[in-house]
Amino acid sequence: MAQDLLKDVVYKRIKDMIINGSLPMGGKLSESALATRLAASKAPVRDALRRLQSEGLVQIKPKSGTFVFSLNDVEFKDLLEFRFYVEAKAMSLSLKKNPKQLVQEISAILDNMDYCISNGSTVEYIRLDNLFHEALFNWCQNPYLTQAYILISSRMATIRHYMGSNDEHMNRSYQQHVTIVKALRENDYDTALDALQGHILPEYGAYWGLL
Repeated sequence: MAQDLLKDVVYKRIKDMIINGSLPMGGKLSESALATRLAASKAPVRDALRRLQSEGLVQIKPKSGTFVFSLNDVEFKDLLEFRFYVEAKAMSLSLKKNPKQLVQEISAILDNMDYCISNGSTVEYIRLDNLFHEALFNWCQNPYLTQAYILISSRMATIRHYMGSNDEHMNRSYQQHVTIVKALRENDYDTALDALQGHILPEYGAYWGLL
């Protein structure tokens, strides 16, 4: 039991370090260095890296070593395209099945985002950004869509932290969230969808200059 708990703690700490950028994207990972840093043995570190590989956060390259994931431009565009498709469908189903609950949750998150923008709380804004997009799945009542999003959610959280220092990107992101919430309050899925396209897809301006 204690060993299993230690494995979970080490896994969570390494995952958090990847997402918040303490272990940067593309960086090489050393089991020995991580074990020392976390005051743990190599066994739970090795177990954590295998689990993180299955989530796409770690890449184990034969004869080269273990690395935090990285994406080239094509891979990043593919990821964003997949993300848009599943989020758009989840948003549509949530609006049909649970519109009141959806709007209440994202409106509350948006209020907190507004406070973060006003006070320069970048880290908290990024956390709320993650919660905003998770909310689109909380009310869609389709476990397969939710599982599909889980496949990429940790990578997207990492990318949000990576890009969080870009004020222009964050301010544009906030305004797009405002448009999405306003449209969903008015049951206007088409306008919300247009805003989501601009928020996610590079061909509509998302991540312009950051790819």
